[in-house]
Amino acid sequence: MTIEATPSRGPGRPAAGSTDIPDEAEILRRGLAAFAELGYEGASVRELARRLGVSHNFVNDRYGSKEEFWKAAVGSAQSVLSCELQRVLDRKSDEIDRLRDGIRTFHRVIAANPDLASILRDEARSGSDRMRYLYDRHLRPIIETLRPRLERLVAEGRVRPFPVDVILFSAIAMTQATNSAPLLRLIGDTVDTDPGSILPMLSEIVLDGIVASESHG
Repeated sequence: MTIEATPSRGPGRPAAGSTDIPDEAEILRRGLAAFAELGYEGASVRELARRLGVSHNFVNDRYGSKEEFWKAAVGSAQSVLSCELQRVLDRKSDEIDRLRDGIRTFHRVIAANPDLASILRDEARSGSDRMRYLYDRHLRPIIETLRPRLERLVAEGRVRPFPVDVILFSAIAMTQATNSAPLLRLIGDTVDTDPGSILPMLSEIVLDGIVASESHG
């Protein structure tokens, strides 16, 4: 929204000389990028405000706290992922086809938002309360949807008999390629010559590893 600059500005309004507060989507996008780059602890409220282009008390006034702003930023990105996955999983098609499309979709959405992948990586490593929040609020619903389907496919012999948690983690772990460009450059040049192909190829490696050979196609 656009507001008038005045000598005395209220809580959460833009800094002097600015007339615009970014829209909500842009605020959350910038916030996600800041948390991904700086980490939760390194992203002070003052630094967040600077990157958002707003007054220093904006985050607390609008969201209540840095933690609630983090939840809003992560939740916005996760909701895109959840909606895309649910759309694929609700299709009326063969279960193996839905599994394939689900993993491909998961990797495609993460590839388009490497900041989310960075935050997932950092919180998974820290084992923080925020990781528990991410799991309970965003990952658990996806996993609880996939688990019985995978168990059924394993029982039918259409998916190789790995533990379901290992199958799920194999798909999640591959997303870290989005934040591993320096290492990938040491291994080869694909990250520079064809960066968009990396996660799709990793999707196929995961799928070829878990889907029983008679179900390949």
